Amino acid sequence: ARRLPVCCLPRSTPFPLVTNFAKHDIELTSSQCMNPTSDVDHSLESRHVSVEPPRREDATMSSQLAHGAASEGMSAWLQAIGACLIYTATWGFLSAYGSYQIYYESVLLKETSPATITWVGTVEGVLVILGGVASGPVYDRGFVRELLLVGSALVVAGIILLSLSTKFYQVLLTQGFCVGIGSGMLYTPSIALVSSCFHKRRAHAICLATCGTAFGVILYPIVFVKLLPRIGFAWTTRVLGLITLVELAIAMSIMIPHTKQRARTSESRRLFDLKALSEPMFVIYCLALFFMWIAYWVPFFIIPSFARYRLGASSTLSFYLLAVAHAATLPGRILAVYASTRYGMPQMLLASSISTGVMLLAWTAVGTINAYIVLISMLGLAMAPLAVLVPAIIPQICPRKEVVGVRMGMAWASASFGVLVGTPVSGKLINVETGSFWRAQVFIGVAMLAGSACVAFLWRAISRRDKLLATRL
Repeated sequence: ARRLPVCCLPRSTPFPLVTNFAKHDIELTSSQCMNPTSDVDHSLESRHVSVEPPRREDATMSSQLAHGAASEGMSAWLQAIGACLIYTATWGFLSAYGSYQIYYESVLLKETSPATITWVGTVEGVLVILGGVASGPVYDRGFVRELLLVGSALVVAGIILLSLSTKFYQVLLTQGFCVGIGSGMLYTPSIALVSSCFHKRRAHAICLATCGTAFGVILYPIVFVKLLPRIGFAWTTRVLGLITLVELAIAMSIMIPHTKQRARTSESRRLFDLKALSEPMFVIYCLALFFMWIAYWVPFFIIPSFARYRLGASSTLSFYLLAVAHAATLPGRILAVYASTRYGMPQMLLASSISTGVMLLAWTAVGTINAYIVLISMLGLAMAPLAVLVPAIIPQICPRKEVVGVRMGMAWASASFGVLVGTPVSGKLINVETGSFWRAQVFIGVAMLAGSACVAFLWRAISRRDKLLATRL
């Protein structure tokens, strides 16, 4: 019987736990990756893997990580809770930007055009993603504590300085740049630490961590709308800064003690892999992320504005609708984990992107508050799997596990370019004075469907590859 080489596992086979051996400790021969018909056994020798005796510090670190991943006990789940708090303070705060957008348009920056104001959320979103890509090699070099501490300081400082801002450039510098850079430094090491602590239940732990985004978008808008009329913008933002400080302080107290096992290496991970551009599946996937992320953040940025200026809802209800939309993402994230294990990740990503695109186009027909609440609830449920499944598909289209990290960064960089296009263009297509949003809704709906078309091609390519490999068994 023919057996599959290590670098060509089918989609149902997850990558094994990587335990951070030094480069010379584990070497895969290029002939194994280039010859899918070679006979391969499950032993180390027959997989063409040569294992040299590791250095003492590497062996200690690897045994600690392997033990943590095998036990998956209370300590590991505390890491997931810490990452959840970090996601609440970073992605959650970013996703709640729609609450700030409507306040900026109507009060603080009413002399500035809405299209210009959207650059605050755009810059923050792009820097969160690109900051996460850039912090990956820093994490690989062992500077985990430094990333967590400096990132936390930047996020809290940015929110506090935002409370003192009265002009557009000040808001852009504090909320856009300072909070964005700090958030980008935080979320990559947090999710990487969680991944190193889990193996069998890694998907569940990552799902718990990413649920922090939904928690943050439920928390921040509600606090904002409750305190704003009572204590004003400045003190409301300071209270949110204090909440963020508490979240990050708890997360640091949980996660930093476990960073001692992270050994520093003199080798840095590459930021770019030219070979990936010659692989059709990876290029198609990057195009899919680009198109989907043109549309991903726009609904959450304009949900309150649409309710206020198109449907005539009160400012209080407009803020709450953002929390409703993100609350609907919680069951969507959980369902995505279980459904993807049964039907496959590309299939679930395709279903999520198509349903999201259809609902974005259907948004143009909404004319009542009740219909709007139903639509944004369904929209949140449909969009939730996107953030969960996107990083999980990367290993399926990589030739070997050693390049997963760099290609994950390249894929997210493609998504960040989509954010850079989507929100400013949508802002130009919206006219809040006349309540005209349909051009932006059509734009993001078509972009999401274009991304789903790319996912369909990717699914077909993965299926053909798996069938080809199955015939060689």
